[in-house]
Amino acid sequence: MADLPPHAAEIAAEVERLAAAPVAVTERVAELFGVLRRLVPYEAAIVQVVDPERLRFDTVGAVGYDQATMTHLLGPRQYEEVELLGLDRDGPPLRVRESPVPVAELYSWSEHFAPAGFNEGIGVPLFGPTDRHIGVLALHTEATEHPTDAARDFLGLLAPVIGEVVDPMRSVAALARIVANATAGVVLTRAGNAVELAGLPDHPVLRPGSPVLHAAAGSLAEGEPHAAFLCPDHSGAPYRDLLRISVLACPDHVPAYLRAVVLVSPPGDLHGLTRRELEILGMLIEGWSNQRIADNLVIAHRTVAAHVEHVLAKLAAPSRTLAAVRAFRLGLYVPRSLTERQTNRSAR
Repeated sequence: MADLPPHAAEIAAEVERLAAAPVAVTERVAELFGVLRRLVPYEAAIVQVVDPERLRFDTVGAVGYDQATMTHLLGPRQYEEVELLGLDRDGPPLRVRESPVPVAELYSWSEHFAPAGFNEGIGVPLFGPTDRHIGVLALHTEATEHPTDAARDFLGLLAPVIGEVVDPMRSVAALARIVANATAGVVLTRAGNAVELAGLPDHPVLRPGSPVLHAAAGSLAEGEPHAAFLCPDHSGAPYRDLLRISVLACPDHVPAYLRAVVLVSPPGDLHGLTRRELEILGMLIEGWSNQRIADNLVIAHRTVAAHVEHVLAKLAAPSRTLAAVRAFRLGLYVPRSLTERQTNRSAR
């Protein structure tokens, strides 16, 4: 390894400070650019985080590029070139002169970076815990002597901490702490996949393809910051056979493919409502009539009517509509999709 570059200790301390700063990722990245300029006197810099579902990158901070280049950096060719150069794998930083592919064959270089006057640059793959690919940091320079060997090697040492600076999951993990008694959780993507949530274990009801994840996606209306509902628990936990599912919309500054945090916790105060009444509330929220509920649950119409009367009394609601509104707001219902699944299972 080459000798450490000038001011290495101060630069490392500044990056460590940014990694711990309780501000939005865009603010951390803006400060990061200022710190890294002391290491590499760049003319342009960008941090991009990966969107694995759309096979593209989202930009969380950039300086020095024209609009055409920025448009290119958000497109599929940029994603393909990152793969081609191996910057999607955990490894050392890569300078342009060390490219495994002739730079003339790289669209981004021949059509954007070289015409803009850049003669060198470096890409730094960024990874988080459990080898999770976060994204890429790139710095471009007009001077061919930069980045130096020392700067390249030091960026490699800093890469894990820079990953903490730009990791969008930090904001998501902070969001999860809103539900203090959560016992498990995942991050739900727009494609319906479940991504590991740091600090919380998985749970059987949150596995990929789970009907609970499907219900969670449907419970969060556009623009609403949170929702909650109850689901049957078949894991044997001592929570009166129900779990509370809290759904918290991801903040705007995280990558668009991350939709919501989905958390599992004990059911809390059920206001005296029985499991059957909570299931019926799920159908009332959808505007179902007593007869339709009876047919779906294979019970008598009069039994449904009695349950509804009990629901109105326990929620202190003078009407079915208000009971449904209160139940939805408090998360005191089992979604119909989960009730139907259990009904079908029982029928077999």
